[in-house]
Amino acid sequence: MSLLVRVNVREERQGLAFVTETRSCLVFISLFYKCAYNIAGVITRKRRLINGGAIPYFWCFKAPSYYLLVLLLLHAALPAVVLSSPSQSQDLLADAETEEQMGLPVWLLYIAAQRAAEQQALNAEIVSPLSYVAGAPVTFDASNSVSKGGDLTYLWTLAKPDGSYTVLKSFDGQQVIVEPDIHGPYTLTLTVTNPRGLTSKDSVTFTPDLPAPETLPDFIATTPPTPVVVDRTDAIRLLYQSTFGPRIEDVDNLMDVGANEWFQSQLAMSPAGYVDAWASIADAFGDIDGVPDANGVRLHHETFMLNALYGPDQLRHRMTYALSQLLVISADFDFAAHDQLVLGYVDVLHNNAFGNYRDLLRAVALHPAMGMFLAMLGNEKADPSRNIRPDENFARELMQLFTIGLQELNQDGTPLLADDGEPTQTYRPLDVQNYAAALTGWYFADLESYRFGSTFHSVEHSQRLPAMTAYPDFHQTSQKKLLRGYYVPAGATAEQSLETVLDSLFYHPNLAPFISLNLIKSFVTSNPSPGYVGRVSAVFNRDAHGERGNLSSVIQAVLFDEEARLSVSEQLDNYGRAKDPLLRFLNYSRFFDVQGYDEERREQLRRRPSQEFLTAPSVFNFFSPVHVPNSDFADLDLVAPEFQIITSEALVSDSGLYAYMKSSEEWELCCAGESDDSKIYWIYSDLGGLPDLLESSGTVAAIAYLDIYLTQGRLSETSKAALLEAYDDTLTNALLAGEREWLLVTLRQLIYQIVSSPEYFIQR
Repeated sequence: MSLLVRVNVREERQGLAFVTETRSCLVFISLFYKCAYNIAGVITRKRRLINGGAIPYFWCFKAPSYYLLVLLLLHAALPAVVLSSPSQSQDLLADAETEEQMGLPVWLLYIAAQRAAEQQALNAEIVSPLSYVAGAPVTFDASNSVSKGGDLTYLWTLAKPDGSYTVLKSFDGQQVIVEPDIHGPYTLTLTVTNPRGLTSKDSVTFTPDLPAPETLPDFIATTPPTPVVVDRTDAIRLLYQSTFGPRIEDVDNLMDVGANEWFQSQLAMSPAGYVDAWASIADAFGDIDGVPDANGVRLHHETFMLNALYGPDQLRHRMTYALSQLLVISADFDFAAHDQLVLGYVDVLHNNAFGNYRDLLRAVALHPAMGMFLAMLGNEKADPSRNIRPDENFARELMQLFTIGLQELNQDGTPLLADDGEPTQTYRPLDVQNYAAALTGWYFADLESYRFGSTFHSVEHSQRLPAMTAYPDFHQTSQKKLLRGYYVPAGATAEQSLETVLDSLFYHPNLAPFISLNLIKSFVTSNPSPGYVGRVSAVFNRDAHGERGNLSSVIQAVLFDEEARLSVSEQLDNYGRAKDPLLRFLNYSRFFDVQGYDEERREQLRRRPSQEFLTAPSVFNFFSPVHVPNSDFADLDLVAPEFQIITSEALVSDSGLYAYMKSSEEWELCCAGESDDSKIYWIYSDLGGLPDLLESSGTVAAIAYLDIYLTQGRLSETSKAALLEAYDDTLTNALLAGEREWLLVTLRQLIYQIVSSPEYFIQR
């Protein structure tokens, strides 16, 4: 009796393995039974393509009839064995070897008709959508897969193009979601298995289209409010908001020319270069390399103080200061004494303070100081062989701190909530990776002695470093998926990639409310109303000239919004902002016209405020814009950013500074024991005209004068009465005695009391 066994599998590798196992089992059984008949050496294997690529394997052998029992047992033990029907087996046998060639009658064994039908009825089927778009989730369905052998199990696998980070997600067996992230071929394969171990496969290959970048709405062109001040107190308030503090002549000029002309004149002033100002200071110190002298003078800080105290373009300097706390670098990083490098970065902020925010972003991204601080300089493409991947530092902060923030926003600055009521993230870790890869390949320019990745420390102090340049060999040219439909195509240069990165963020709907909110907090109030933010955002989105991101229009909207110009009596209790220590000191010094004893060397006090320019501890600035100092603020849903550095230690330190400043008419800068010629002093000038006012109008008038100029009339009646009681007699007696030194000392004590008050700490 001859038996024909057909083993049919759909994958060649599995088929070979199985046939080998089956043959071994037959040989083992044959030896076990020690049958009188040898298994004929007539064993034939042949491949045939069936069903579009499936490869069957069949084995023919002749054996005694009692092998029927053996084969039945084998069939039960190895459920994947399918024995063919007689007609199918006859055809296969005819192709393999004729009955005469076999030499024996052939009896076709039909054992598994039911299993054969089960296999034929098993079918995997993927139902896929008609179109695919990169960045859009796609659902694939396997519910049309059929089986007569019981419930199926489903296995999904995905082959994806190089550079893709796509993973299968949200699948319950019959369904799977694929979100292709780049343009390229994807192959999704489904394997279904029934309870008897039989399998069937189906696959679909697709290449998603790249979506068109999402566009912003066609915003209505919005004209910023007309610059107007209503009275002298409002003029003083405006100068506190927009400059480093009012001087008497500044207030007089603003009232004479009007707010609009004053504002336009500030915009029209040519930028005063920080590097150029540094050069004059360094030259005065005999220190052109920028190395601090023996007294620890930090020239980048002195340069800032020179401009902040005496620069005529006060609005631009104040905008520079605000931008330095938004687009942060820190001189306490690894810049040593490279003041020109640091101040070159400040010049970028200063020169672009009234320009377009996109231009500013590009200049910031390519400046070597920012490149060093956040590791974009020398950022290389991925190289697994050297365990290198693109540094994510700059890419992350570019999104989180410089442009769009962590959460989706409405145009009024309030969080954009998802359907579940929770805030929506603006980006994911995968987005950071893609942005980092797009920003590879940048390094120093025009430095022949440098190669990509070399250290910076031997750069000459006097070098004015230009913007970074692209090095193609170190740029990652793979395709990158950015936010909101923006893609960097494969093969794009570093320059092209940077422009696409900037476009994706500049045209993000979050940019306007995020930047508007930060600028309002820097200039006017820490807790603006949504309406205020929305009005400034509208100007950012599209000003009267049709321009997006025009900072001159934006700062006009910030300063002259109806909420910014509310009188003190009209303001809510939560209005205003705390002055940070440096701003508070500059306010004081400008009003009292603090001057250097040597006009050619206007340097700062050796005793300094607790905060120095450009020395933030990290890229997150001196303080967070959402800092909540205590539960009282939390209960009222208020923030107070500056209170993060107005600590008890800082208050004690700054109080000591002001106490020192009131102690004498001249403040010695240099150390004791040096010659008088080498000493630098600071003097009060005439205390803002107070002595003359006191002599003509008395102590009450002097206190009222200080109240208006230092606190905008916010001192309580109780406070003013206490000051009058404490100083009236002393001041009057000094006037009568003609003791000017006694008079000045007493006036400085009175001033000290006011600048130490809560009303002076808070800018309203």
